Amino acid sequence: MRALVALLSPHRWKGPLAEAGHLLDSHDPPPEGSGRKLDAWLASPAWELRNAAVKLIAHWRDEARYARLLGVLGDRAEAGIVRRNAAEALARLGLATPPARAALVRALADPYWEVRSEAALALAALFHPAEDLEQALLDALLGARPRPPRRIREDNFEVRMAHARALGHLGLSRAAFDALLALAGDDSWLVRSQAVVGIAHLVARQTEFFGEAHDRLHGVDRLSEGCVSFFVLRDVLGRVLRAVTEGPQALSAERLRALYLDPRTGWNRVRP
Repeated sequence: MRALVALLSPHRWKGPLAEAGHLLDSHDPPPEGSGRKLDAWLASPAWELRNAAVKLIAHWRDEARYARLLGVLGDRAEAGIVRRNAAEALARLGLATPPARAALVRALADPYWEVRSEAALALAALFHPAEDLEQALLDALLGARPRPPRRIREDNFEVRMAHARALGHLGLSRAAFDALLALAGDDSWLVRSQAVVGIAHLVARQTEFFGEAHDRLHGVDRLSEGCVSFFVLRDVLGRVLRAVTEGPQALSAERLRALYLDPRTGWNRVRP
């Protein structure tokens, strides 16, 4: 119902939204009555105002309303972007409390991908390696099936990237190492890039995996979708052939000078 009210009366929120934007841009202390304003905005039918209130709680470090962030994060009826910003706010505030930990773990299963991503990143930023956090990440990434083979079920590549980072920070066991190896074989080069860093992060703590990590990292696909190989000789020859095709007038010293290779700058560059 509150979403319908906001949709039908968007002009009602222009003034408060402009005020919220000004407050978020300001480095001044919270003005008098800011708490009442935040409470009113958190109850607004307009998700944009609720979103601004979440951001302002973090911006002002309003400790009295930190619990409201946890409520927003766990409210599946709330707009996804607002839940997402609540998760990010917890990390920004450094809120490494047991309630925040529990709320972020639950958010790993949120239906909105940005919430899942921010929850994984927040856990990595706020907490130390722990068996239960590793298990929560693995269950979210792979599903709760108890026996192998467990395969990655997360469809969104940005969430897989976040899990690679989180497992690098929080992983402890062979299961976390294997999940990172699977992510290092992901179709997305972005996920692979995060996974290889995550592997290095994990093996720095769990040195028993170091030798295997060293061998497996050499086999990670270095190419990316749309990648075009660049061969210096082919490039130089192509330019010369084009100039020759244009005729002697195209073979100016200035044009040819740019094609000479300069070994001092590496073979992948030509001298200007």
